[in-house]
Amino acid sequence: MTVAFELEFEAYRPRLYALPGQPERTAPSSRVPRRRLVLAAVVVTLLVLLALPIRALGGSTLAQAAPAQGQEYVVKAGDTLASIATRADPTHPATLAGQLAREVGSTVVVPGEHVFIP
Repeated sequence: MTVAFELEFEAYRPRLYALPGQPERTAPSSRVPRRRLVLAAVVVTLLVLLALPIRALGGSTLAQAAPAQGQEYVVKAGDTLASIATRADPTHPATLAGQLAREVGSTVVVPGEHVFIP
């Protein structure tokens, strides 16, 4: 390095000196690592709880409820008119399946299709 560069570097990056009368910095107390460990455990616990599906906590949504008469049902993958009718009216599923077929205009339903349960 040249002398000019060293002088220029010293002008922009001065060395840090301790002020007279100021106490020296001491090492952190033994509580600091313990507090950091507790904080890390709390953060990890919160992240795990946020990653859990809400369903695991015992809740149920309306989408999982059985279709009822007078409601509009959204067809899911694997649903048929017979399976929808069985869940909506377990006592007379064949009658309801026929009504659903007339309502839809076909015996085939597609996932995402909205079917009115008469």
